[in-house]
Amino acid sequence: MSKEQLIVGLDIGSQTIKILGVVKDRSSDLYRVQFFEQIPTLGFSRGRIRDEKLLTKKIIELTEKVREKYDKNIDCVTVNISGSRLELFSNKASVSVSGALGKVSELDKERVLEDVKTVVLANNKKVLKAFTKDWCLDGEKDISNPLGLQGIRLEVEASILTCFSSDREALENTIADAGLNIEDIIPTPYADATALLDDTQKELGVAVVNIGFGTTSFIIYEDGKILDLAVFPIGSSHITNDIAIGLQTEIDIAEKIKLEYGLPDASNKKIEINIKTFLNDEDEDEERVAVNRQREARDYLTFTERDLKNIVAPRLSEIFDLIKERLKKLNKLEKLPVGIILTGGGSKIKGLEEFAKKEFKLPCKLAAPSKFMGFETRDPSNTTVCGLVSLENDFVDSPARENKFIEAIKNFFVNFKV
Repeated sequence: MSKEQLIVGLDIGSQTIKILGVVKDRSSDLYRVQFFEQIPTLGFSRGRIRDEKLLTKKIIELTEKVREKYDKNIDCVTVNISGSRLELFSNKASVSVSGALGKVSELDKERVLEDVKTVVLANNKKVLKAFTKDWCLDGEKDISNPLGLQGIRLEVEASILTCFSSDREALENTIADAGLNIEDIIPTPYADATALLDDTQKELGVAVVNIGFGTTSFIIYEDGKILDLAVFPIGSSHITNDIAIGLQTEIDIAEKIKLEYGLPDASNKKIEINIKTFLNDEDEDEERVAVNRQREARDYLTFTERDLKNIVAPRLSEIFDLIKERLKKLNKLEKLPVGIILTGGGSKIKGLEEFAKKEFKLPCKLAAPSKFMGFETRDPSNTTVCGLVSLENDFVDSPARENKFIEAIKNFFVNFKV
């Protein structure tokens, strides 16, 4: 029996770094979790690496934790890339069919898929990924797979995703300095979609919005193809900061207020918090509460539901407006049958689902990965790392495809040896 392959995903976020190791279950489409750990991030914020050395130390700390706790040595990881500099555009390429009897061969496909990535970019830009959109053979479009079909000219249209060269280089350097090899670099929005969406949703039309700590990522599908993706440098930490400033309280208290009360009704109902005990999980003794209230009134934070909603709602509207602007450019505003899928740690804000429905005027629901055996609870903050370990090699420039292309070229020239 062959040894089960361990797949490892490394999700570098603005608040935490997460590592997940899984093996694919042989009898189902589920994944069995072998380990999962996370630690606070350093040297990384708003989707970009700020200090390679600090981040390297944290990644080493995380992999050492896995080694000691689970007796697993990590060698190779699939890692995400974020940042507001990700850009998507379309490109086409074509080649002459060279297969036997004029039939499209695997080599023909690989040649045109390599050519479609050949684009002129600014010096600070680099092609990160290419997603196949459409195949065309001798002018005949809407071909799902041209392999084996007879023709003269093979054409492909693909979505080309670019990133800042410095962002990719910093990521590659950091992972290498941590003693790890990179299996693949995946844009965060694509990892999110992989973890949450099925083929039917992608066909009908859907958007995934991941509200993270320092960023919000967005990806939209229709007819099974990616129409757009983006990462915005604004996230749930900005809401926490707004609450801290608006209610004049500490960040940790503001964070818990955000998660516990979220978007309440805009009423004058008072919310009173005992600052000394609010962060504790144990219930307070009623008699003690009464005594403390008399002795130290300053230890209580009092505000109304309307006060809190007036702080949280504008920032969420700002985030959603960025997404609506992208939908408007695609003529998809209020036109997605499946609607909006909300995920990420920031999606745990109470009342977010109903608020999003009013903002987008579309169906909106919260979602978390569900095909993983070993997690105690389904947590939307784990969406990206789950997506990283459940990817297929469907990129034009995935390592598996590149190796296959090189092998095909070798075999092609072998045929000319005497």
